[in-house]
Amino acid sequence: MAKIIHTADLHLATGDDKDYGLSVLDEIIGLCGAERADALVISGDLFDSFADFSALRREVCARLEPLVKAGCEVVYIPGNHESLGDRPDQGGIARNRCREHCDRPDLSKYDLKPLRFQAELPFSLLELKGVEFLCVPHAASYDNYRDWAVPAKKAGAVRVALAHALNSTIFTGPDPEDQSRAGIIDDNFFTRFAVDYAALGHVHAGRQQLLGGALACYPGSPRVWRAHSREAGQKTVRLVDTAGSPVNIRRLELKSAGQYREYALPLGPDSLVPERPVSKLILELEKPDLVTVRLSGFVDDEKAARAAADALRERLAPMVRRAAVELDTRVAAEISANSLAKAFLEGMEAARPSDGDEAAMSKWLLARQYGLEELAGRLGEGA
Repeated sequence: MAKIIHTADLHLATGDDKDYGLSVLDEIIGLCGAERADALVISGDLFDSFADFSALRREVCARLEPLVKAGCEVVYIPGNHESLGDRPDQGGIARNRCREHCDRPDLSKYDLKPLRFQAELPFSLLELKGVEFLCVPHAASYDNYRDWAVPAKKAGAVRVALAHALNSTIFTGPDPEDQSRAGIIDDNFFTRFAVDYAALGHVHAGRQQLLGGALACYPGSPRVWRAHSREAGQKTVRLVDTAGSPVNIRRLELKSAGQYREYALPLGPDSLVPERPVSKLILELEKPDLVTVRLSGFVDDEKAARAAADALRERLAPMVRRAAVELDTRVAAEISANSLAKAFLEGMEAARPSDGDEAAMSKWLLARQYGLEELAGRLGEGA
């Protein structure tokens, strides 16, 4: 039996995120060594685009070569992103923007040794260390899978299917991609081909489910790729032990990946950001994190609100990989000067809970916000 580390959707790219992405790859390589894994499987979107595939593949292969020499095989299928983006011509100059319906490169012609780069369509079958790897690169559709001449699984073997695709039982949508969508693989696919473990890619949030006799798993992206709620949570890879039926898996956390963190903070009429929730969120931050803070409320002065957002962004920037502060404010001129608003704010201050009571403070901030919204509505009506 074998130990396998399963990952997908690393989206390595040139540019500002290059070093970050490679640091995550290095940690995954280190985990393979620490766990004495027999194989590392990468279920697509190792690179963010065809241009990144072209620019970085040699460097990535060089990073993985010591792992292969140490006895850990690397099996990698392309996802939808390896064919996405700028297509270079023979002179290396960007020729066109390749999206869903352009002429895609034939990735099977590329040599990524010492990796086992399985780009042949519609599938290829590879046997390593007693495990059969059924490799299914990204395709727009898998509807004809019943016509595939996939050999029967050998007696006593374990079959692992690599696929960069959607499965509607595990993931009910919508498709997380907005540029190039993945095809959908039926539940019956795994039963028909006697799959024991389905090493899936494309969905950035980790999830797993038994489908017939197969344990199907999206490990989730091992890095924070974009500012989106689907990127939230601790980043992991899966360690798969093929002993037993179903196979056994456990999560391995990645310290270098950081997290996507999203916060919503109130902004008062004076455009002051409350210090306590800011101090609290700062304690949660780590350098690799990607952070979005949304400031909302009714303010007297739009320029002052923008200045407050800029100041908060500058404060957070040294603490994380990337920080964005967005404004969701409405201008209600003179609200803080209104006598009724003044009385309301004074009353709220008198009822302010202690800083240590976080639950009460959260309710108090919401009550203050809702009260200001009501007052702003009355002012707008001329009340």
